[in-house]
Amino acid sequence: MTFKKQLIVLLVSLLFSANSLAADEDIIWGVNSSPPFHIYSGEYKEQGFCDALVDSFQRQLPELSHRIRKLPSRRITMIMKKNKNLCFPCLIKRTSYNSDFNYTETTHLYEPHGIITRANTAAKIIKKYGQPVKFSDLVKDSDLRFAQPTERRYGQLQTLLETHLIDSENFSFISGENAHVNLLTMIVNDRIDYTIDYRAIMTYYNETEASTKNSGLVFLPIKEYGSLVIEGAVGCTNNEWGRNAVNQLDQVIEQLKADPDFQRSLDKWLGSDRPKLN
Repeated sequence: MTFKKQLIVLLVSLLFSANSLAADEDIIWGVNSSPPFHIYSGEYKEQGFCDALVDSFQRQLPELSHRIRKLPSRRITMIMKKNKNLCFPCLIKRTSYNSDFNYTETTHLYEPHGIITRANTAAKIIKKYGQPVKFSDLVKDSDLRFAQPTERRYGQLQTLLETHLIDSENFSFISGENAHVNLLTMIVNDRIDYTIDYRAIMTYYNETEASTKNSGLVFLPIKEYGSLVIEGAVGCTNNEWGRNAVNQLDQVIEQLKADPDFQRSLDKWLGSDRPKLN
């Protein structure tokens, strides 16, 4: 056998072994740096509420093999859409963006995105657009500068953004591993005026970036969301492996919801007044 043929055989064998290993693993977690969902570094390293969710499932299912892969969120969803074995904790359950994944039962609840801005800008927004803020009017205000993390999507608000803001002079994408944290610093420093994100992002920012744990940032609810509550769940690849993974996770959902460590983490980042499952 020539060296070239030997090399091809070796590569095929390694690929087969890797695929077999992935198939044999019960749960493969795809996590991304997105504090306070998952926290990679700093004072609260591995203390995000989605870190706590994964930790709890590992405690509830010690008989299963668990592996954690750290990947960008876009890479995680791309892998899953290519039918490769992976589970993404803390997804919004059955969004239009990821409707073809297998989802567990609901693991937790949280309030939808709101507007994050400086206190003085918040007062102007409320005066012109009400409280909660009518976003369909705010989005047309060309005097206010808006920015968002590159990978963020906003559900029912996305069409308004694409129609009135994206590609305009007062719109910016912010990229990088800590984009949403850097974006809040830009708001504090008056480089942009507002963004849309979860209240938990502002809470994390105040805990880690503001010298007095009070950055002067304000969270404003959005009128279009009404009484909407977000359902969090684990999403797994839409194949037999993913269905088996979801089935295993669903068997311990009640234990997860009763896990005091998980609940404490939710309280810390989402607030003790957060929406809660019955």
